[in-house]
Amino acid sequence: MELFEAIRTRRSIRKYRGDPVPRALVEQVLEAGRWAATGGNRQPWQFCVVTNAARRAELSVMGGSGRWIAQAPVCIIIFMSEAITPVQDCAAVAQNMLLAAHALGLGACWVGNPNVSFAERVRQYLGVREPLRFFAFMSLGYPDETRQPAKKPLGEMVTWES
Repeated sequence: MELFEAIRTRRSIRKYRGDPVPRALVEQVLEAGRWAATGGNRQPWQFCVVTNAARRAELSVMGGSGRWIAQAPVCIIIFMSEAITPVQDCAAVAQNMLLAAHALGLGACWVGNPNVSFAERVRQYLGVREPLRFFAFMSLGYPDETRQPAKKPLGEMVTWES
C-alpha cells in the first residue's frame, strides 16, 4: 500500500473477525514501531503482546472504554520509560504501528494514555517492573467493519504566515 493512501484510509477498528493473526504479521507491526522517531534516540518503549483470550478479556475490563480488546485476537501494550520526550516518542511508535497494521490488511485501535486511572493496574497485572509505565493498548486483528468518518478540510486548520 502506498504511504499516502495508508495515511488517508487508516481508521480505528473496534470490530474484529475471530481469525488469528500470524506471529510474523504481529512482528512486522512491532518492527514498524521500533523504527519510530525518538528524542535523543532513547527508544523509551517496551511492548507486551497478549494473545490469550482470558488475559485480553481481563485487560478489556481494566481498559474502561476499550471493551473490544477482548474480541481482538491480539492486544499490544506499549510501556514507556523515562526519557527526554517519552509520550511523544511512544505516540510516534503507536502511529507507525497503526499504519503498518493497515498496510498489512489488519485493523487496529489505540486505547488509553499514560494518565488513565487503570495504568498502574495494567502494569501490575502483566508483571511489568518499574520504572516502565503504561502508555497505551493497541488492539489488533482482521477488521470486521469499515469506517470512513468525515475529516475537516485542510483550509479549516491551516493558516500561512500568521
